Amino acid sequence: MTDRPETDDALSFDRAIPVTPVSVGGSAGVTCASCRRPITESYHTANGEPVCDACRAVLALAAGGVTAPATIAKALVFGLVATLAGALIYWALIRFFGIEWALVSILSGWMIGKALRTGADGRGGRLLQVVGALLVYVSVAMAYFPFLYEGGVRAGLPLAGIIVAALLQPISAIFDGATGGFLSALIIGFGMMQAWQQARQPSVVFEGPFRVGSAAS
Repeated sequence: MTDRPETDDALSFDRAIPVTPVSVGGSAGVTCASCRRPITESYHTANGEPVCDACRAVLALAAGGVTAPATIAKALVFGLVATLAGALIYWALIRFFGIEWALVSILSGWMIGKALRTGADGRGGRLLQVVGALLVYVSVAMAYFPFLYEGGVRAGLPLAGIIVAALLQPISAIFDGATGGFLSALIIGFGMMQAWQQARQPSVVFEGPFRVGSAAS
C-alpha cells in the first residue's frame, strides 16, 4: 500500500458536530464534504462533516501519518526546495537592500511546512515537524553562507570552517548582547515553530455509520 491520499482543509476541524440530512435532487440525502457528491444510502462524519465511504478511507489513511520511505523522500525534496527559496529571499534582502529581516524566517517556516505536507500528499507527523524546524534553521544559515564564504576565502579559511560558521550564524545573535540580535534569534525560533505547526499530523474524528434520512447525533 502506498501513501498517496489527496486531502483538503476539511481535516483542520477540531470537533464533531451533528449533521442534519438535507434534500438532494428531491430525495433525502447528504453531500460528501470531500468529493462533493451526493450520498443516498449511508455515510460517516469526519470532524462533523459528512463523508462517503471512499473519502472516509482516504481521510483515515491521511490521519495515519507518513510511513512509506518513498513518501518521506518526496516530502523532503519538496521541503528542500522551499528551504532554498526561503534562503534566496533572505539573501536577496541582505545583498541588495542591506536588511537582515529575521521575519523572513517565519515566511520560510510557512513555506517549508506547507511544502512538506504537499510532498507527503497531505499528511504530517512528528518526523516532518522535526525536519521542518531544522530546515528553517538551515534556510537562514544558507542565506548567510555566500557572505561568509566570500570573506572566508579571502582569509584563507577551509570550506568546512566556513560551513560551520554559517550553521552557527543564526544562533550567534543570542550571544550578541544586543536586543535586536536577541529578537532576531527569537523570530527565527517562531519561524521554526511555524514549520512545526504546518507539518503537524491531521486529527480526524470519525462517527457513524449513519443512514440517510436519520439525523447524526
